[in-house]
Amino acid sequence: MSLTVRKLLDLPSLRGARLVAGARALERPVSSVSVLEYSEPSQTQSELFEAISFEGGEIVITAFANICNDSSAQVAVIRRLAAAGEVGLMLYYVGTFVPEISDEVKEVADKLSFALIEMPPDKHLRYSDAISDICEAIFRQEVHASSFVTEILEEVSLLPESLRSVSTVLRMLRDRLRASLILSDPQGRVINISSFPHGREEELGRLFESGSLDSAWHVDKARIHERGMGSLMLTVVRENGTGLTDDQLAMTVETLHLFLVIWSPKHGQAVIAELVRAILQDESLKMRRLADLFSIDVKSIDTMFTVKGEGLEESLDEVKSRLEPYIARPIVDLYQDSIVLFLASSMGGDVLEAVSSLLAYDGDRLLVRAFNLKDTSAVRKAFLLVKSSADLASKVYRRKVLDLVDVQLVDYFLSVLAKGEDEIASVLSPLAVLEEMEEGTVLTDTLEAFLLDADMSTIQTSRMLGVHNNTVKYRLKRISSILHADIMKAPQNVMLYRALMMRRIIGLGG
Repeated sequence: MSLTVRKLLDLPSLRGARLVAGARALERPVSSVSVLEYSEPSQTQSELFEAISFEGGEIVITAFANICNDSSAQVAVIRRLAAAGEVGLMLYYVGTFVPEISDEVKEVADKLSFALIEMPPDKHLRYSDAISDICEAIFRQEVHASSFVTEILEEVSLLPESLRSVSTVLRMLRDRLRASLILSDPQGRVINISSFPHGREEELGRLFESGSLDSAWHVDKARIHERGMGSLMLTVVRENGTGLTDDQLAMTVETLHLFLVIWSPKHGQAVIAELVRAILQDESLKMRRLADLFSIDVKSIDTMFTVKGEGLEESLDEVKSRLEPYIARPIVDLYQDSIVLFLASSMGGDVLEAVSSLLAYDGDRLLVRAFNLKDTSAVRKAFLLVKSSADLASKVYRRKVLDLVDVQLVDYFLSVLAKGEDEIASVLSPLAVLEEMEEGTVLTDTLEAFLLDADMSTIQTSRMLGVHNNTVKYRLKRISSILHADIMKAPQNVMLYRALMMRRIIGLGG
């Protein structure tokens, strides 16, 4: 049996702790413990957060010291942890840092079935006591467990869809066996590696492919049969101690086989899903290996289409089938609640435009197109930007199909907002004269629609505002007169465009 959240609360180091939210997580297994202290979700922190390989099933320790008075930021952190498959959070020093746990924080923890544990308010409590206690309890459970097949599959079933992957299962097996695992195809090409200790995947991959795994290491091999799809080879490596027992090897094979049967009915789709993850996580070695399986030229990938919205998990198969007439083997999958498709501009503008129209068929969803991405590092940076700012950009531009440059511009204005009132006032200054006038709001709204939404067309502007075309022309002439500027020409209209963008973002609460 696993160490569950319920059993965790009975440990000596948690005496006096209270589960204040997330009761539905009580029976969830706890596989590890980690500490989170950066907390504040800035753009840099977002990139760090996305770079972390979350195992799922962790309990997180924090005091929210950096965001102790910001319940909205606390909610954002909990949402992120829950999305990454974490089980819950142990909050220390309530009353010292966080004055009290807000109802907003409790509500989101309940909604996400995320265990929120309030530790006793004792200032002398140490993280290390709980870490030691939890790790020892996990180890005891693993030692006495007669079988881990069902346990690991149950843990996987509780993870978000985006984390139910071969990589995650291999990491769980790695931690359980204290061994490195290599999954390869019948030709001996590596599909996936999880190394113990963590972080040695590239070294292990080179040794495996060169056939030079040290003879002093214990190497166990087994074949994983997949009905209708041939087979995969599993290699388990232990650098010290003995190899796996026959039972351990059999359970490892069974775990992977059942996972592939249940969650990856088509091996090719599983590999494509792993390739999408490798590209977005900028894992170059893994990406090249997976691409070789399907003879995909990763270097030619310079375009990314990202779809955001509701119900994408259910729509993924439909999207794949719609893509088939245009792309023989689309590199597309669901990643962190978005459908991500990778393309090469060499496919031609007609294909790219057709695919764009296909993905934008549902008006309730948001499509962001990123072109001319020079490498996978740029791909990853673009995806993080889309994830953080695309929803606001859609509201700013009032449309559901955006290019990456649109999102980049909104992100730039968000960075200006963060600099404070002086910077904001400087950007807004071209509108100051208009805003002070009695008719200022009407004139500014007209100019905003004209420059931001109507491609500088008076006819489109009149339709948007519900007024006569001559009325729009009169107002624009009046604006030019007041500002002593030709609003049809740069650089005057560029400065006005910046000011109007800032005005709209502020109005949206950006």
